[in-house]
This record gives sequence, C-alpha cells and structure tokens, in this order.
Amino acid sequence: MKKLLKIIKIIVGTYFFIFPLLSQATCINVTSTSSLSAEIISAGYTATTWAGATRYTGGSLGLPSTISLSSNEGFMPAGTLLASSTASFITASSSKAFTENQILFRCALADAESLYEVFATQANINAYSGRYETSDIESAYHTYVKGVAIRLTNMKAGSYYSPYWQSRALSSEEYITDDTYIYIPASAFSDTYIEIFKTASTVYTGGNSTNSYLYAEPYAHGFSTLRGPGMNTTLTDGAPETSYTGGWPTYWAGQTSLYNQVTFVRGAMCLVKDYPSIVLLPRISTSSLNSGEASQTTFDISLSCEDGAVSSVSKSSSTSANVAMGFLVNQSTAVTAATTLGLTSTSGLTHLLDTNYGSLGVASGVGIRIYSESGNALNLLSSNTTTTGNAGGWYAYKDLTTSQDDSTDGVTTYTGNFTASLEAISGETVSAGTVNAQLQVVVSFQ
Repeated sequence: MKKLLKIIKIIVGTYFFIFPLLSQATCINVTSTSSLSAEIISAGYTATTWAGATRYTGGSLGLPSTISLSSNEGFMPAGTLLASSTASFITASSSKAFTENQILFRCALADAESLYEVFATQANINAYSGRYETSDIESAYHTYVKGVAIRLTNMKAGSYYSPYWQSRALSSEEYITDDTYIYIPASAFSDTYIEIFKTASTVYTGGNSTNSYLYAEPYAHGFSTLRGPGMNTTLTDGAPETSYTGGWPTYWAGQTSLYNQVTFVRGAMCLVKDYPSIVLLPRISTSSLNSGEASQTTFDISLSCEDGAVSSVSKSSSTSANVAMGFLVNQSTAVTAATTLGLTSTSGLTHLLDTNYGSLGVASGVGIRIYSESGNALNLLSSNTTTTGNAGGWYAYKDLTTSQDDSTDGVTTYTGNFTASLEAISGETVSAGTVNAQLQVVVSFQ
C-alpha cells in the first residue's frame, strides 16, 4: 500500500510540471510592439492598443448616409435591396482603424493547424441585432428599424453570418512567422459584404417606425475574431452566439455596426425607372479637343415618383421627406484622380475621369462633363452623402426632369434629357487614348 501511494505522488508531481509547458501554447492578443520580435518589426509589421468589440466602437461601413424607405408595397415591395457595401475589416471593425500590417494576435508555431477566423451575428444582447431571421429574405435579420433587415457575408468564406458560430481556417499566406511564433495581422481577416433589405416579415415586429431615424442602437450586427489555443475556445462551429460569448469584448477583433452611420427616411419617394447602360461618345482628335471642341452624346433618365414625393435638396425632417437626384462617380480611382487635379466643387466633382486615368493607353488631359437639358453643367457626387446640395452634386429631381403626366396608381414618370461631353481639362495637356468611365444615377431622400 505504501508503494502504491508513492507511485501516485510521482504521477501527480509529473502532471504538475507538465501544465506550465502546455500554457506556453496559448494565443495572446497583441497590443504593443513589445510582443513582436525584432525580425517581425524589421519586416514592416507593427502593433498598438486596440479596444476589442465594445459597444459604440464600430468603424465606417461605406453605406449611404441616408437610406430611403417607401411604405408603398406596390412601389417598393418586400425584398427590395435598399443599399449594399463591402466593409473593409481594416476600417470597419473598429472606430480606430487597423492597418494591414498591424499584428492583432500571436500564437505558437505548433498552433498553425488550429487557427480560425470565426464569425456570427449578435443574438445575445437584444432582438434587433441578429437574432431573428426574416421570413422572406434568406439569412437576413431584423434590425431596430421596422421593416428593414440586414444580411452579412464573410467574403473569404463565402458564407452568410448566422446566430451560430462558423469558422474559416487561416492559411499560412495570411500570417507571418519567426523561429518561435505565428503573428496574425489585421489583413488576415475577411471583409464583410453588407446588404440592407426592405422586409415584410413579422417574425420581429418591434423597432423604430418614425419618418426619419438615425440608427441609435449601439449593438453590433455581427462579430469576427480569432479562435486558437487558449483563446475564444468556446466559439466552436454550430455553438449559438446567445450562449457562447467567451472572450468578449477584449479578444474579439471585429464588428459590424450601423450605429450612428445611417439615417433611415420614410415617405413618398422616387426610383430610377430607365437609364442607358452604355453611353457612347464619338471619336475626336486631340487637336480638336485642344481647340475647344467636344465630343457629345445625349441620353435620357426616367424616374418613377410617388405623387406625394417632395422635390428638394433640403434635409428631410419628421414632417417632410425630400427627394433629390444626382450622378455618382462610383469608382474611387476616378474620384481620387479628379480630386488630385482640383476638379472639385465643395464635396462634389466637376468632371468624370477614366477609371484608370493616368495609365498607359488611357487618354489624359480630358474629362467628361454632364449637362442638363437647359445647358447647365452639373456637379457630380463623389460619394453617396446626402444634404450637400447642388455644390455637392444633389439636385431637386423636378429641377432636372419633366413630368410625363401619366399618373397610374399614384405613381408618375419624370424624364430628363442630359448631355455627356468629353472636353479638354483646363491647364492639362491632352494625350491620345481611350476613355472608359462609370457613372451611376442615384435618387435618395435627403
């Protein structure tokens, strides 16, 4: 019996000394360069404090500042896509943006096969963040705005977010190593595709239904973070977010939140009814452009407007939902090029440039101006930000279109005639090449 007791003591002692060795494999969140080796720092990586997925700290999602919502089911049926954007993990996950080379986590080399990005909607805190799926739109969840749903897609995994944790294995191409550790940068995590829908689902019937509402609920709609040895280990595939929230918020890196980013406006509104998918401009020589000539083509835009729609660029209020239209330069490279050349008017642009302006084979020193039927040059929207007026690219829709007096079921068609004009840019040298530019007609409450 004494010999047996001695054996037990030896076994217990052996286990006692093994535990510290196992703890060294625990992943940590990195908030200082002191957690980085000299080799990693010299490779261009950095580290700094980050808050984790706390409330009130979501970053910019890239959605329009105003989303228009009609209560007329015939005019805007359930399932209508109201807005969408691709939110960068780098800039959208936190109010303080990450950098691509910012290290967020560090794990042991032996953990390479145990590292996952995990993601889920927020279902734990309340009913309007990601708990109740709509009955009419797959994987879209009710928000605090009545009749509005949100759907999130993890772009790298290609999967919709749900209230149950999902995972995506991190590949060796997504992180960097030295002789001791794996370092996981912000760039390893996926961007999120966001869709905002109108829904008729009554699975959840609460929420705000006022005419104008800046989203004021601070709760995230989705989360993403790392699961690895010793970190967020309860966030396993299929585990409900309502019950498995270990590590929140300190060890959760990313979130998607509408808080303070979007104003939802309800009222009589307009939709784009008809527009040309391509506008072709005639060929023109550089000498003609330098002498002040232009290559021009006309095109028409038609809107369908509810008869009660108010045509104005003034900010909408609880009593008036004001409708304006504009032409949006939707390619960031074209916006940057025009801004660099000073082709701006307040927050708007005066010219539309080629999407690859400055590249080999692309004409330079030229831009496209848009003229109304009355011959006035229009400013263009550089972003879908409302209430910037004519200088920013917004125009009361009746200022640019004419009623066709064809009211049917309370909806009337308005049509405007416009001219696209390729012209030399003052002070720039015109060089030969192609011009391929993109412009989007938008109608929105202000």
